[in-house]
Amino acid sequence: MDQETISRINKTAEKFWLIVIIICVCTTVWLIVQDGWEERKQLAVLPLIAIAWYGFRRYFRKKMERK
Repeated sequence: MDQETISRINKTAEKFWLIVIIICVCTTVWLIVQDGWEERKQLAVLPLIAIAWYGFRRYFRKKMERK
């Protein structure tokens, strides 16, 4: 694969993780509001995992673009 194709794939993956972050945050907030913090506090980890994956993808895309 050429560099342009790889860059396009990485940008698409970043957009995917942004969508996952939005869905996770909305779902987590909705469930916490409905069931209470004590019942659903473990769900707060899901948006953090999605944010970590987004940061990972973005970091490596930027690193590859520099080279």
